[in-house]
Amino acid sequence: MDSGTVRGLAFNCHRLLSPAQECKDKMTAAITGLPGYWVDLGGEEFKNHCTDWIRKMETFKQAISSLETDMLRYADTLQAEEKAAADRAKAAATKMTGKMK
Repeated sequence: MDSGTVRGLAFNCHRLLSPAQECKDKMTAAITGLPGYWVDLGGEEFKNHCTDWIRKMETFKQAISSLETDMLRYADTLQAEEKAAADRAKAAATKMTGKMK
């Protein structure tokens, strides 16, 4: 796997953060100011499910952010290795060209 592929995967992870935040925001709005009438009719259970979902979305966002960061670090490592390999190949080619003359 090369550094470009890893960076692309990290970008795909990053794209998940916005929908996760949007979901969290919608769930928060759904339970904000839940009238007592609805609480008596099962709204409290709904509120608890939403609160649980909100916590899970926050955990998901943190995991994705951590994964993205780790993947970008790995991409940097791969890029340095790729550059070093290219430099060695170039040096070897230059050396071989010099010997052939």
